[in-house]
Amino acid sequence: MKNLNDVLSGVDEVLNSAKHGNFEDVLTKTKSYAEKATKKSAERLEISRKKIELLDSRTKLSKAFERYGKLQYSAYIGEEINEEEVESALQEIQLQKTRADLLDEEIAALREAFVESLSKKEARQYVRQEKKEEEMAQEAADEE
Repeated sequence: MKNLNDVLSGVDEVLNSAKHGNFEDVLTKTKSYAEKATKKSAERLEISRKKIELLDSRTKLSKAFERYGKLQYSAYIGEEINEEEVESALQEIQLQKTRADLLDEEIAALREAFVESLSKKEARQYVRQEKKEEEMAQEAADEE
């Protein structure tokens, strides 16, 4: 999360503190830094996990739309269709649409809380990185 200079200056501060006999301070600062880093990693992991769930839901939604479309086309050309299959496809569409909307909201809330916990510089870097990842994902989707 921090750039190399910030980490090195933090290490210098800890080492200087240790040289002056404040070993307890060194341990406390080290523990505090480790806890903060662990918390931020867990938060990012949760956001990533939710994004994967969202992609799964959108994939299932797309397949449900495709199934529904095929059934409707079959009905259009005069083939006999099972009304239960049509109803099942409609229910799956509604379920996955609702699930995707809820996941979008959860991701937005988690992301906002995470960004607020960062310094301004870290927040800008995170937003830039996130934007770059979204562009890469969009390019990959466009290629398919």
